[in-house]
Order: sequence, then C-alpha cells, then structure tokens
Amino acid sequence: MGMFDSFYIEVDGHEQELQSKRFDCILNHYRLGDWVSGSLPGIRVYFDHLCLDDTGKLVYRIEAECVRKRTVFIVLAQGVFVDFQVHKGELSASAISPVLSALRERWLDSARFQGFLVEILRAQQQKIALLENRLDRVQAIITNARRLKAGEKLDGILGLLHEHDKKLAAGEEPLDVIAWALGDETSMGGLWLGDANLDPLEEYRL
Repeated sequence: MGMFDSFYIEVDGHEQELQSKRFDCILNHYRLGDWVSGSLPGIRVYFDHLCLDDTGKLVYRIEAECVRKRTVFIVLAQGVFVDFQVHKGELSASAISPVLSALRERWLDSARFQGFLVEILRAQQQKIALLENRLDRVQAIITNARRLKAGEKLDGILGLLHEHDKKLAAGEEPLDVIAWALGDETSMGGLWLGDANLDPLEEYRL
C-alpha cells in the first residue's frame, strides 16, 4: 500500500481517517488548523468518495458492506487545513465541480482566512498553557514526593493548600497522584477550558 498522510474529519458523527498520497507521504496526521507538509500555495480543494458500513465504519469498495456513500471535500489555504464538507451520496463529476468552485471562492476571502488563523492560534495558546500548567503540577508532585520520602512535612503555616499535596500526605502513590493531576480539569489555575468560559460580549464590556 505504501506510505501516505491522513486527514481526520467527522462524518455522520464519527471521526474518519482519510488517507492521501498527494502530499509528503510520511504518515503525518492532520486536523483542522494543521499545516500540511508538501502542500501547494493558494486555495486548494480536494475530494474523495467514501463507503461506510452500517456502524459508520469506513469500508473499501466492498459493495456488500457499503451501506452509505459520502463525498467529502478538503480545503487547504496556503497549506493550512481550514475546512471540510461532507455530502450525501457519491457525487458525479458535474455535481463535484460547483462544490469545488464554491469552496475555493469561500476561502479566497482573506478576512475569513485571517479570522480562522487567529482562532486557531488562540486555541493553540490555550492548549499550550494548559499543558504547561499540568507539567508544573507534575513537577510539584515529584518534588514533594521526594520531600516526603526524605522525611519532610508538606504542610506550612497555612496547611496543605493543594489537592495533590493532600493526596501525597494521605499516603497515595505518587504515580496515582500524577495520573489524577493529568486528568483533572477542575483546578487549572484559572485557565480557560475550551469555549465554555469564554464571554462572547467581553470585547464590548466597559
């Protein structure tokens, strides 16, 4: 089968992997907002036909198992994976052409592209901040686990301030505390978690 790259999109409520040999073919995985290695400049729109079984799983042209057919479109703007569309059925060439043109025209809008990039940058910055916060907590757990092992106490004048310190002091295994900290999204130092805490009117408040 050889090497390929993969695009991940949602089709009928399931994440699907679309394999492509058009780009660098180094087993890269791409999702919305990713820059595609080996892509060309400008607005590029590509399509593929998919066959799905009755569970929504991708099948490869086995008519007996193919319950649903879909035509998918992938849009790259200056090499960035910016959009995709899923259409029911296996569209003919005459039906595919206007979709290609419409998507190309849509992403020629520089304001739309710039807005997409800003949103992706914001989301990536949040993700990096979240990861840095978790790494700081893991480092604190390791440091305090070593202190406990050396016979030191963790509580100061104000007692044990952090939940992970309370768990360590209670005798929980450091690896279990680290696993808990990596999965905990309730105390991330005030960081935004997704869009749930974003105020859509923030920029208009006095």
